[in-house]
Amino acid sequence: MSQRYRVAFVELDSTTSAEEVVTHLSAKLKISEQKAQSFLANKPLFAVADKTKCLKQVKLLASLGIQAKLVPVEDNSSQSLAQQQKDERVFEALDYITSSLIRIEERLEELEQRLPEQAIEQQQQASPQWQDDELFDELELDIETSKKLPTRKLQYLLATVLIVLLTVLALAIVYPQWFNLN
Repeated sequence: MSQRYRVAFVELDSTTSAEEVVTHLSAKLKISEQKAQSFLANKPLFAVADKTKCLKQVKLLASLGIQAKLVPVEDNSSQSLAQQQKDERVFEALDYITSSLIRIEERLEELEQRLPEQAIEQQQQASPQWQDDELFDELELDIETSKKLPTRKLQYLLATVLIVLLTVLALAIVYPQWFNLN
């Protein structure tokens, strides 16, 4: 990869004034006078480019009475590319977890629809009062409580899967080199 440069202002020629340079520069490059003045205040006028293009820009400025120099610019594109890839992996993992949670929720809704209506009504009823003597009568095992056990097991299984997925996501964020697919 070739080195990139930026043209930086050094000083004006002794034969020209700042006002003349600003008007000539704004007319020649078809830019506003404020942008030309900001270049004289060490703000960048041209975008970062390769060496040959920057040398042409320096020659153009020299013809207008401006002395300029080339300043090398560090290329951070490889670092930003790595950061973008890392961000993509994180977003893919989050997308996967989100879609998994949606599938789990849909599956739970299917299971709720399969339950008899009586079991659903019992779940939606308010909790029994603690002072009520009938609470102790309900301690006996019923057939209805045995129907709830598979649902509880499924909920525990789904919660375990969710915890495993979140753990994998955390490891992918902390140690991305473990999950490098390239």
